[in-house]
Amino acid sequence: MTVRNALLTTLFLLLFSAHGWSAEAPQQSQALLSAAMLGDVGRINDLLAQGVDVNSANPSGRSPLHIAAFNGNLKSAKALLAAGADPNLADSRGITPIMEASAFGHLEIVRLLLQRGVDVNAADQAGNTALALSNRGKHEKVSALLTEMGAVESAKKDAK
Repeated sequence: MTVRNALLTTLFLLLFSAHGWSAEAPQQSQALLSAAMLGDVGRINDLLAQGVDVNSANPSGRSPLHIAAFNGNLKSAKALLAAGADPNLADSRGITPIMEASAFGHLEIVRLLLQRGVDVNAADQAGNTALALSNRGKHEKVSALLTEMGAVESAKKDAK
């Protein structure tokens, strides 16, 4: 290890310890994101039992629930919601889990999130809603369900 790398590692550890993070916290959060992607509910539950934050996020703000919704992993989504995951949590671009599921046509996850009372008309930074993303992907069943629940196509258009 070079002196520069040693200094950067030390600085990294000091910053995290100053904010109450353990050196394992980022690794555990990454493990939770991976388990959510893979649908490893046993691993999800183990990590949560160890105290990993169910809403921990990657550097772009995507939580384990975002990852499960994006990948269409219903088992992961159910486990995370049962553990208290915030279904309305937005990433750094304003994208919520229902937008992820809608964009890729994951009907059962959309249905699950709607049952949890998500904001069906939340919009990302570009003004896209879950319905707009579903329509763009031509996911007719998802779009029909969202419309039935009062979804609008675009926050920008409907704000006028």
